[in-house]
Amino acid sequence: MTTLRLLVLGALCLASCRALSLVVSQEQSYFFGTKPADHLLCYSKTLSKGTALPASVSYTNPNDKKINFVTMNADRYSVLGFTVDKTDGQIGTPAVGYRLNGPSPLTYAITVEMFCEP
Repeated sequence: MTTLRLLVLGALCLASCRALSLVVSQEQSYFFGTKPADHLLCYSKTLSKGTALPASVSYTNPNDKKINFVTMNADRYSVLGFTVDKTDGQIGTPAVGYRLNGPSPLTYAITVEMFCEP
């Protein structure tokens, strides 16, 4: 009977801890747009472990090349995950910006890559 009470208490504590999480998604990667085979990596940024969130990532191509594909990948699985909001521009234009939200500080790294037309 004592074991059952401990299990129920532990389950309630775990449920309440998850309910207090600021992140509502367990996503580990995001993809925006489509990547034609001839597109090249034109921008890359890594938010390293320990980075404070929210963090903004934006890029404007100096050669006015369109950004058609963006990826954001965590380097390992986390039950907390992260979410992404588009803040500026859009896919198919030379400029785009995103805000990454999640636990702070990050307990994993996130790599953002943007691919532009040749």
